[in-house]
Amino acid sequence: MSTEANKALVRRFYDEVTNGRNVAVLDELLAPNFEGFKVEGADHGQNREEFKQTITMVLNAFPDHHQAIHDWIAENDKVVTRWTVQGTQKGEYAGIAPTGKRVKITGMDIFCVVDGKIVEVWAEVDMLGMMEQLEPHDHHATPRRDLESLIADLFASPPLAVVTGLAGGVMEVFGTATPLFAGDSWKVETEHWHVHSLVSVVRGVRFERGPGGHGGPGTEVLCIHLLDAGNAPLLRFFLTERYDAQGRPIPERFARYEDLKRRYGRRDGQEVVTCENGTLQR
Repeated sequence: MSTEANKALVRRFYDEVTNGRNVAVLDELLAPNFEGFKVEGADHGQNREEFKQTITMVLNAFPDHHQAIHDWIAENDKVVTRWTVQGTQKGEYAGIAPTGKRVKITGMDIFCVVDGKIVEVWAEVDMLGMMEQLEPHDHHATPRRDLESLIADLFASPPLAVVTGLAGGVMEVFGTATPLFAGDSWKVETEHWHVHSLVSVVRGVRFERGPGGHGGPGTEVLCIHLLDAGNAPLLRFFLTERYDAQGRPIPERFARYEDLKRRYGRRDGQEVVTCENGTLQR
């Protein structure tokens, strides 16, 4: 099948199953040998019936469940989506009694399609963020310090651009911005789900706010760097360079930076936060 046909098949999954609440459609969409619903961190996948039960449980817990798809990427037998789900908890979920709370979570799915059927689904979901929204809020609880949460928060409100260095000196720029430079060593990349593969080697996070940037004199950079063991940036999340293309200030991005710095930065004013095993040491 063509990549467009694969995308159309996956679109049916969202339109008819998760948003249309018709779990029976999975019998048409999933391959008979489907053994492949896998969530990051799980040691095995779910078969067809287990997958149907999971979807049914989620839809029963969140009857107004709606999944908005932000990005579609298709190549060969793979279809990748980036999405946001919103819904109100009206039924039991993960042992939590109905709270009536409306939650918003982000995630990404990778579908493998063979001969017009889905044979595997791999999902990365911000479950930590979801559970924090459902569980009672404790004002004395320790703030989230998980690196995955920081990355999820960054993508929940997309940065201006994300820059990463790869093997051989090749650079990628992806996010909402076009590359600042043109040439053989730069390209636009939209498949940013692979960012999480770098989390295990991150050893620090640096928050940067100061003059500079490509906008010329008077501009100001807001940037969050993920650092390796030698304090070299593995990833750089640019939130703004002071002004947009029309020379207007972008106050919401400054507010976003300050919010992230407050939640994940150090309270003693130091800009670099060390990271061990995915946990920020504040």
